[in-house]
Amino acid sequence: MSDSKDAGKPAANMKGFEVIFEAVHGSQAFGLAGPDSDLDIKGIIIGPADWYHGFTEAPEQLVLNKDHTLYDIRKFFRLAIEANPTALEMLWAPDSCIRVCTPAAEKLLAARGKFLSLRVADSFGKYALSQLKRIKTHRRWLLKPPTSQPQRKQFDLPAKPLISGDQLGAADALLESGKVSPGEVSPNFLLMLDRERSYRAALKEWQQYEAWKRERNPIRAALEERFGYDTKHALHLVRLLRMALEILTNGEVIVKRPDREELLAVKQGTWKFDDLIDYAEKTHQQIQQARETSRLPEFPDKAELNLLCSEILGECLYDRKRKD
Repeated sequence: MSDSKDAGKPAANMKGFEVIFEAVHGSQAFGLAGPDSDLDIKGIIIGPADWYHGFTEAPEQLVLNKDHTLYDIRKFFRLAIEANPTALEMLWAPDSCIRVCTPAAEKLLAARGKFLSLRVADSFGKYALSQLKRIKTHRRWLLKPPTSQPQRKQFDLPAKPLISGDQLGAADALLESGKVSPGEVSPNFLLMLDRERSYRAALKEWQQYEAWKRERNPIRAALEERFGYDTKHALHLVRLLRMALEILTNGEVIVKRPDREELLAVKQGTWKFDDLIDYAEKTHQQIQQARETSRLPEFPDKAELNLLCSEILGECLYDRKRKD
């Protein structure tokens, strides 16, 4: 694969690490970018030899800025084996988005199909569900926003907590695991535990709401006000669901979206909220059905991919030492 002049200049090697692969990611790669879209860059690096042979802890990734992240090759392999959407999208980045692709990366890309497994049903689905949760939460805040910070007295609690956060978590864990049954605990303690749990959930909701108001993008806020829900989250919800179905059905990771116009229409609010929820539920069912009939393995062959990672790492370090 050749570097793209349109994708910008590659990040410079710094302090002994080498960028073996780097690509434009996100909306630019999906073909969904607009005038306000950021240039999101993701890459893979191999660090100096002491990262791998020394006893000190080596970085798993370098965040150069909020839109530019470089993953150490071992971290990248772990993400890709777990069917992390970002990692798989990097492996199938369109040629026009690739800024750096060394022979080591060519070897990795040649084996990219070995990373695909049934895990995509859960990994892409997990990200899609997180988008759906945000959409529902933000819509609730739009339609019925919290009016004030919850107070302890509203939950019949004393001004100062009788149960610390650690004690609350420990008690919940013991009850949920069955190691302690409700019958073994004082009814008053259970009542206080329930009130503390409710208060802290309400307080967390208030804090999240305040942060959302304070930090929300003005353009996205205008879309939410106009259509009643976050249509950009909706776009990515639909994209993730469709990509999961495509991978399970055809074994393909289609990054540059052939359904671009429809996805952009979703962002422009052409789908009603109820239609979006209905689509998400039906597509989730289709994903589960596709999982049952897919030809993909349940898990990638970790031993084979571990050997590949070792070979790429060893060859790069040896070549670097030879040149030095």
